[in-house]
Amino acid sequence: MRIILKIGKKFPKPIQKVLAWLYHRWSLKVRLDKNIVKDLAEYFALDQKKIIWMLKSGKKLNNDFWYFLNPKTEEEIKKFYELTPYYIFDLAYWHMLRAQRDLRNNVIKLCEGDILDYGGGIGDLCLELAKKGLNVTYADIYGKTFEFAKWLFKKRGYGIEAINLTKESLSKSYDTILCIDVIEHVSDPQKLLKDLACHLNNNGKLIITNLNIQEIKHPMHFKIGFNAGNYLNSLGLFQTKEPWLWLKS
Repeated sequence: MRIILKIGKKFPKPIQKVLAWLYHRWSLKVRLDKNIVKDLAEYFALDQKKIIWMLKSGKKLNNDFWYFLNPKTEEEIKKFYELTPYYIFDLAYWHMLRAQRDLRNNVIKLCEGDILDYGGGIGDLCLELAKKGLNVTYADIYGKTFEFAKWLFKKRGYGIEAINLTKESLSKSYDTILCIDVIEHVSDPQKLLKDLACHLNNNGKLIITNLNIQEIKHPMHFKIGFNAGNYLNSLGLFQTKEPWLWLKS
């Protein structure tokens, strides 16, 4: 479908708009991941029907919890992620969207060497990388998603290292760093980009999304208030033909 969208750029604008609308509709279709549903049912000791309801309701419940706590400072935001019981479901359902599956399949093909999944959420992408025999490290702030990810790694039999970013800092460099759907959640994105660049090996790959968010459609998101592309260039990273793939020279 992404190929059709690229080809569509050669057509007149009315046709481009129709193709963009069709792609949007296609991208929002969800295919439930039966394995994740089973894992969530076991973890929360709930039947699968209730888990599916929670998956479909997770985004609204998580948003409502954000509005209830109304975090403002960086510490308050970290506390929200530590406390929310709904983000696991919100993330899991998001990752089941066609567009996310499509992106992640492309990302996995590009990963090589020592890999860091920064802001790895529920750990499902780490598992897919580990299944292919790749050496991956998971990193995220502490919370219920962090605990679920560690439980999931153990259940599936993978010894994936988990870095608790609430207490620990990155201590080594990587050949591939993933930062997917993360930077828009960070109050100081410039600091994050610098940190990631410092821990990326020369000729390494940074795979990062949402660098140019200008319109906020989610309460947990923040605008990127600077030219992230130019800033990455200043750190020695250069964009490829894929908007989310950057290489360190």
